[in-house]
Amino acid sequence: MRLFEATHVFKHDWETVSLANWRKYPNDKTPHVRHVEILNQDVDPETGVLRTERLIMVQQNVPTLLKKLFGGDASYVLEYSEVDPREKTLSMQSQNMTFSNLLSVGEHIVYKPDQENPKHTLFTQSAQLKATNTLCRFANKVEDMCWNRFNDNAHVGKLGLEQVLSKINAERQAVLMVQNVE
Repeated sequence: MRLFEATHVFKHDWETVSLANWRKYPNDKTPHVRHVEILNQDVDPETGVLRTERLIMVQQNVPTLLKKLFGGDASYVLEYSEVDPREKTLSMQSQNMTFSNLLSVGEHIVYKPDQENPKHTLFTQSAQLKATNTLCRFANKVEDMCWNRFNDNAHVGKLGLEQVLSKINAERQAVLMVQNVE
């Protein structure tokens, strides 16, 4: 089993980062994310917590041997998220659905205001990658390869979110300019 952990501080407030999370895909930094479908979404009328279930289609560039072994390069991930506007937290849990009998990948992400600077947002990410006994001879190599891919994707994912944050800020500036002209 391999563990992955990362933190990052986005120099944007929590509200903006939370908005950007929903607008993150598609972007040119993460072309491996091919499609995102909202399966279920509701808001708790008492707490204001938004709960969302999404299905994410991912297409990785994998070696031909693995394509033959796994039957392709497309996979699906089920994601559950909760946005709590009162506590200012966005938490997401995801689990691979495809090939889970061979490799289990579970991820947990939290966005919340940074304690050192509440105008910034702290991002924490953890993941557990575990090859099953079916791959016992190759388990460590598969886990290492997947960990490396996960690490690469985590890096470009942050770049993609930064790109969306820049677009949101540009949109805000344009609105302010129009309001100032009026």
